Amino acid sequence: MIILCFCVLACATNTKNSESNLLWHFNAKQHNSQMDHQVQPIISGYQELLRGLANKDTAYIKQTSLILIKRLDSLAGLTLSTDTALQNSWFTGLGNISAELQGVMESNSTQDAKELTLSMNMTAVQILQLLSEIGFKENNIYIFNAPNEYIEDGVYWFSLQKKMVNPFNQDQKKELQAVGILQEMK
Repeated sequence: MIILCFCVLACATNTKNSESNLLWHFNAKQHNSQMDHQVQPIISGYQELLRGLANKDTAYIKQTSLILIKRLDSLAGLTLSTDTALQNSWFTGLGNISAELQGVMESNSTQDAKELTLSMNMTAVQILQLLSEIGFKENNIYIFNAPNEYIEDGVYWFSLQKKMVNPFNQDQKKELQAVGILQEMK
């Protein structure tokens, strides 16, 4: 019985520590420099969303979400020189990000803080998943995770900077250190 308890605890601890590896797995073999270039507006648009979130500016979040959705639609129409599997991952990833942004807009319009947090978290996860699948290498992507009252495992976001203030909790002015770099998550 004691051995069983230790096994259960060990498995639970290991699962918690490797959660981010289950959410995205960087695939350097898939790298496509054309996709690296095309995904830059998504990365910068997401950073703008974080700025709106940090400033609690609902109008800015709405405007930025709309711009990002239009960019995603444009990117989905591009013909990229890549294999079919990667092309399918690209289209699926763009669709998933767009769906999460719709959630951001909906929760933002109803001013539901919990749903906005969940939608922003899932938007980050979907973008990180896409970046992982295309083997993004143009910039280091720093991943952050911080405790959050709405998400048991904490909220995820990313930046091009190693340190930043938590945009989900601007009351804490202390800069946080990234918990990892996307390109090192294998």
